Amino acid sequence: MSDITEPRHGRAAAEVRNQLRASLAPAEGQPLTPAVRDLLAAITEVLDVPMAAKWDDRDKELMLRASRAACLRGYLGGIVRIGQVADWQAEGIREFVAELPVTYTPYRDKPKPLATPADDAQTGGGDRG
Repeated sequence: MSDITEPRHGRAAAEVRNQLRASLAPAEGQPLTPAVRDLLAAITEVLDVPMAAKWDDRDKELMLRASRAACLRGYLGGIVRIGQVADWQAEGIREFVAELPVTYTPYRDKPKPLATPADDAQTGGGDRG
């Protein structure tokens, strides 16, 4: 853990992380509550920002990441302050994700065609590594 200080409120980042862990952590050996599981799923949705297909759209991608991170930071800060996870928090996160949609063409990796026995015969087969 680092001793980096969070600029807004002057607390060490490690302190904020520890408070967040304490508020989300179930008792040892206990499964996560449905509210915590839903919250973690919503956080995953916030962080799932696809890479831009075009270099010219990279700024849009970075702005989207920054905007979503800022909103998420606010929600997580609220959880730390109140010390518990409420059912409405995951829904609130999903609402701001809907308000911050992807507005660029996402990069899609084109699948490579599988080699056929005919391809191996033409290329001499052999080692592909």
